[in-house]
Amino acid sequence: MQTRKRFYKDVAAVAADKGWQIQLDGRAVKTPVGSDLFMPTAALAHAIADEWDAQTEDIVPARMPLFAYAVTARDRVASQREAVIAEITSYGGNDLLCYRADDAVLAARQAAEWQRWLGWAEAELNASLVVTNSIMPVNQPADVVDALRVCVAAYDEWHLAILHRTVSLGGSLVMGLAWLRGAIDSENFFATTFLDELWQVENWGSDWEAEDRRSFIRAELDDAARFRNLLAD
Repeated sequence: MQTRKRFYKDVAAVAADKGWQIQLDGRAVKTPVGSDLFMPTAALAHAIADEWDAQTEDIVPARMPLFAYAVTARDRVASQREAVIAEITSYGGNDLLCYRADDAVLAARQAAEWQRWLGWAEAELNASLVVTNSIMPVNQPADVVDALRVCVAAYDEWHLAILHRTVSLGGSLVMGLAWLRGAIDSENFFATTFLDELWQVENWGSDWEAEDRRSFIRAELDDAARFRNLLAD
């Protein structure tokens, strides 16, 4: 990822009329496309200010995950809200939890871990999803998709930014909404959505590339959880 030299000395989180801004040497930080950036909570603003302050000789965007989520919320989600809602909702139409394996042992584990979350979706999201043992896509009822869309559309751009990332990592809208609502933590979200892969590791082992990828995903989930928690402070 491209870096640039640090060009500022002082970093501050400053209250403004529309929220909280990050200032570098007294000048407000804007998004890469030049949009004004106002954080909704002081906690988030101070945490992002800390990311800017932690940069040393070079500014490394990969070391600023909270700022990246804020930029995504402002530049992508806010300006393309309906498209983002539709994209997130589409995961519900093809949710990971609805597809069961041919292998009887793996299918039993999937049922044990996933069925309760489908029950949660029915109770909390008013969505009774259809399960299949076929590799062919299953069409979820229109009322189920509509119910999921209502749940997704209830969130602002800040929450949609992290929901989109979390759902895309796990492949399950049900689990993404459960995570966003605090019904499951990041560690168990990972264990649930990567159940198939972890089962394969148990049976046939792993390799360093797969381990690195899973570690990266866990770190991304931790960053998303921190962003979510800072929105609540």
